[in-house]
Amino acid sequence: MPRLSRTPALLPLLCAPLWMGCAPVTPAPRVFPPSTLVCRPEPPVPVAPDDQALARWILDLAEAGEDCRQRLATVREIATP
Repeated sequence: MPRLSRTPALLPLLCAPLWMGCAPVTPAPRVFPPSTLVCRPEPPVPVAPDDQALARWILDLAEAGEDCRQRLATVREIATP
């Protein structure tokens, strides 16, 4: 009989590893390189818009947009498990 009286006292010690296994797991925070979080600024609208200035502005605007899309793709690759 003495063995039965010790069993309830040892039960929490025996079950502790099982309870630890049920603890919530927090994922590690993802770190993004600072260069991926800032896009190239939008170019200013030309002051004296002639055809050549407007064409350059449109190309610069398209390049800035492409730069931002590439950086967003990099962030997406890092963030997607």
